[in-house]
Amino acid sequence: MVERAPRWAPLVTLPLALLGLGLSAYLTYVHYAEPRALSCPDTGVVNCTKVTTSPESMLFGFFPVALAGALFFLGITALMLPVAWRATSRAISWLRLGGAVTGVGMVCYLVYVEAIEVKALCLYCTGVHVIMFALFVAVLAAWLFPSVDDADEQPSVRRRGRVGAARR
Repeated sequence: MVERAPRWAPLVTLPLALLGLGLSAYLTYVHYAEPRALSCPDTGVVNCTKVTTSPESMLFGFFPVALAGALFFLGITALMLPVAWRATSRAISWLRLGGAVTGVGMVCYLVYVEAIEVKALCLYCTGVHVIMFALFVAVLAAWLFPSVDDADEQPSVRRRGRVGAARR
């Protein structure tokens, strides 16, 4: 018997990855074009401008978190393509799971930064965080509960069933 990804996996994960890529690309564009162009409230707890222009919006002081997110989602989208889900390589499965764990770990860190250090939340960032969490859950579920391909056993079972049925 061979384990393979459940049929639902690419149908669920690819749209999530594409949504994450789209939101991250938009945040990257706005970062470079005009950070105040986000159509998001900029007062109170929900303040996209405060989050996206804070010093914490840069990794290592020079690399935008939004760009890192877009590059991450570009890679993870490739791993969510149906052809990648059909791949029999365990390395791809491990890479997909590792990517999902890394992504959700980064989300936990970014939620902490927004809530505790910046003291503001960005709706677009929260959208990316929710998408990444859902993607993590889907990848983990596909990892823990793969489909079993018993095609090698099916023909002999069918033949025995037919022979048995003919004898009756």
